This record gives sequence, structure tokens and C-alpha cells, in this order.
Amino acid sequence: MVSNTAKKISRVQPRRVNHGTREVQRLSPTVRTVTWTNLERGLVAGCSILTLCLTILLLSTKNTINTRQHQLQDLQARVYQVKNDNASHRQAIAEMTSQSQLRSAAKKYGLVDHNSNVRNVNK
Repeated sequence: MVSNTAKKISRVQPRRVNHGTREVQRLSPTVRTVTWTNLERGLVAGCSILTLCLTILLLSTKNTINTRQHQLQDLQARVYQVKNDNASHRQAIAEMTSQSQLRSAAKKYGLVDHNSNVRNVNK
């Protein structure tokens, strides 16, 4: 024999008032505002002030870093320029101390160059 094991659920009917109106169920609880304690107010104020100070500190630090970065770039550009100038001066010195330049200067002033009396010493 087959038997049905499902239970039959009975539904509760809303109560009726004598006047024929239904009783209204309140589904939401009453809303009450909770006051803040002095500790909570102090914590919120302290955290707000701390956040403001940290934000200002971050912005000033970023500004300082940017300023220093620009100064570093300017200094690097000057160092590069001085290195180029030094290389140019070394090249000019090498050209002026060449044998051909020395011979032309000696000829211009009427000097004589005796190669037997000249010694080159390098360190």
C-alpha cells in the first residue's frame, strides 16, 4: 500500500475584529535613535583630525620631493654641460700641444726646433 508521508501544513488565518477589519501586524520594529557617547565623539573627532594631518603631511612631502627632483635634474644638466666643456677644452689643449702646432708657432717667432735635444717624459 502506498502512503503519503507529507504532512499537511495548516495556515493561520488573520484575526478578525468584531467590526470586520483585519488586525494589522507590524513587521518592522520601532526605530529609535541612539545617542553617541563622549568616547565615540572623541574617537571620531580624533580620527578626523589625524586623517587631515596625514593628508596635509602627504601633500607637503610630495611637493618637497617634486622640488628636490627638479633641483636634481638641473644639477645633472649642469654636470653634463661641464663634462662637455671639459672634453672640448681637452681637445683644444691636445690640438695646441701637437708637434705641427708647436712647429708653426716656432716658425712664426723665428725659433728653431732641434729634435736631438728634445725628450718626451710620460708618467
